[in-house]
Amino acid sequence: MDMDQFFVAVELLHHPHLRGKPVIVGGEPGGRGIVATSSYEARRYGIRAGMSAMEAHRLCPHAVFVHPNIDKYVNMAERVFRLLWEFTERVEPVSVDEAFLDVTDLVKTPDEVKSLAMRIKNRIREVEGLTVTIGAGANRLVAKIASGMNKPDGFTYLPPEHVAEVFHDLPVGELHGIGRATTEALGRLGIRTAGQLAAFPMDMLRRVFGKWGDDLQKIALGQGDDAVLTPNERPDEKSMGHEHTFDRDLTEPALLLGRLHLLCERVARRLREAKMAGRVVTLKLRFHGFETRFHGRKLKDYLQHETEIFSIARTLFQECFDRRPVRLVGVSVSDLMPDLRLRQLDFFSPHTRLVILSQACDEVKDRFGEDAIGYATGIFFSLRSSPSYGIRPRRTKCYRPFQGV
Repeated sequence: MDMDQFFVAVELLHHPHLRGKPVIVGGEPGGRGIVATSSYEARRYGIRAGMSAMEAHRLCPHAVFVHPNIDKYVNMAERVFRLLWEFTERVEPVSVDEAFLDVTDLVKTPDEVKSLAMRIKNRIREVEGLTVTIGAGANRLVAKIASGMNKPDGFTYLPPEHVAEVFHDLPVGELHGIGRATTEALGRLGIRTAGQLAAFPMDMLRRVFGKWGDDLQKIALGQGDDAVLTPNERPDEKSMGHEHTFDRDLTEPALLLGRLHLLCERVARRLREAKMAGRVVTLKLRFHGFETRFHGRKLKDYLQHETEIFSIARTLFQECFDRRPVRLVGVSVSDLMPDLRLRQLDFFSPHTRLVILSQACDEVKDRFGEDAIGYATGIFFSLRSSPSYGIRPRRTKCYRPFQGV
């Protein structure tokens, strides 16, 4: 189930006067943001998700730009997912606007598949005023491909006997699970379509891609996993991270480190909310020209506090920053473990000052918002920065020098 032009559709519910106009949800047209979603009217001008807002404005100067409201979209997504649970408990949300449903026990014939899909579509339209496109197949891969074949407000069922025919001329880049880098690597082998990939000698695929070569050919043949996992059954996240794209390329280390500290605070808060800790910290820097560099370090001990994460991230930054203008900075923590296991492994360790401090800060943020409290390093550089740097100053008053919070 894929919601049609989801962010735009939610905005149209609140701003019906924008219906029929080219609408873009994303960054400001004169800034460095990107297009999150565009209406079908805007897509006629070649506008697509991930495109820079500046380029979108050039293609369609009369487009209406709407600033994203993530809380509003998440709230609507949760309401739609609750409607899906009226039909089956086997629902797996995979993004804010997409979900897999396992209806194996509900339908037996193609007519029953279509009938169920229509009931789901009508229910969502009647209750929330949104249209969705549904694809059906024997596994997740086939259903995903089918959901993109008849948009918007469509339905496609691909029975097993028709999969090879439909997949044969499908560009490999449209196959779920094959990204841009793999598409380019396959292109160097002369592989452009799923049919060519399905017929390519396996030994050569293994030589180039290793074990991934076997999976690539299975994808091309429409073979895949059919397991739909409910939220309670899904495995723990493998990593947690945040990143920020600046309105203007930065070269001043102090400003970059200030933003990096704020990102470390957000990552640490997510880790604590998920009751996880990690021991691999990775820094992400994207320079002018879109060259992206990753630099990470595996630690002996697990961590989940912003000061510990920032200490490692700052070292990584100092090791790989070469004074070139930076467009984006990010940080992530991986190799995660539930903190309950850590407490069991280190049962006699008392709560440290950092743990108590973190709990207090989290409680303040829960009650008064993310900007209610923060570390001096992040606040100082955030206040120091101007809007031209793409860093929104916190609404914070600092009456005297202080350390910590």
